[in-house]
Amino acid sequence: MSENKTGKYFKYAIGEIILVVIGILIALQINNWNEKRQDNYKEQIYLQDIKASLITDSLRINSILKFNNKKILIVKKLMSIFSDTLNNYQRFEIINELSESFTAYEVFVPKRTTWDNLLSSERLSIVDSKELRNLLMEFYSFDFNGGVQERLKLMNRKVIDNVFPQFFTREFAEQELGLKTKLSTIKESKISQNKEFISDLYGITYLINLQNNFLSNTLNQIKTSLNLIEENLN
Repeated sequence: MSENKTGKYFKYAIGEIILVVIGILIALQINNWNEKRQDNYKEQIYLQDIKASLITDSLRINSILKFNNKKILIVKKLMSIFSDTLNNYQRFEIINELSESFTAYEVFVPKRTTWDNLLSSERLSIVDSKELRNLLMEFYSFDFNGGVQERLKLMNRKVIDNVFPQFFTREFAEQELGLKTKLSTIKESKISQNKEFISDLYGITYLINLQNNFLSNTLNQIKTSLNLIEENLN
């Protein structure tokens, strides 16, 4: 100060401050870059896993569609028991042939382990594409256990619970259970006049077709998501 060098010291101090600020900004930029790089890496891992899950889901849907085509043929053949050209012995022969395969049905529920892990980590934002995020959120938030698939399950169970007991005849009780009963004989059965049974069989066919349309739309949704995932991975 005695040498009137105060201005130089102020300039030096300001220069030091500027250098410190620049150093801090550079450090923050490097830190942000590292965090972004780590997020990109995590995004790649999550997207790879979701991609694998969606591919498995698409294979599962195709399997159900094939199953449903066979189930429709089974139901239509079972409906043939209502034909007037058949006698009761022929009708029960068809019933015995198809009863086990008829009881089976298939529903689709996606694999969501990776998605649930991503949600629980509260890092959904690392999926950079907003379009992809929205597609995945729409897909995984959908209630696959409800709607047409729930109705299909209920209809199958209704037929099994309410109609299948009519297949128990005096002959069946004697041959399969070793019981002497007063059940109706095959000849006395009026199963071919059961309006509820044929109505429910038609209802199952109708619901299977609805499920097929639903699954086909879901398959298209999965394909769109897979294409977007591939773009993001690239």
